[in-house]
Amino acid sequence: MRIAILKGQQLVAQGDLAGALTEYQKALDSNSQSSLASYRIAEVLYSQHNYQAAVNSYRDALRGDGDPRWTEVWSHIRLGNIFDITGQRDRAVNEYRLCVQTNDNTQGAMNECRQDLQKPFIRPPDQ
Repeated sequence: MRIAILKGQQLVAQGDLAGALTEYQKALDSNSQSSLASYRIAEVLYSQHNYQAAVNSYRDALRGDGDPRWTEVWSHIRLGNIFDITGQRDRAVNEYRLCVQTNDNTQGAMNECRQDLQKPFIRPPDQ
């Protein structure tokens, strides 16, 4: 499973998102509860502006095995971001509050949560 995820990450870095999705799906096929595989799939879908599918995958990550732990906090952040982007501020605020409750500051997550609670997230043009 980890090899498929690593291959997927390499393919994302090379710009092959379709190939990356295939690799992440292989990882998910070998462990349907993999939070990391679901999270990585969601990242690709988010980057393609496929928000509904990304929401579904982030939710799968939250329902998964919780490994690694940071997938929880960052799934809440990205869900909040998607809800802000799509004009659903109440839902976004709820996700940011859930994010803060994790108390997980992996890669500055708490700062991101608090910032997004203060003002709606706006997706930068290069994302």
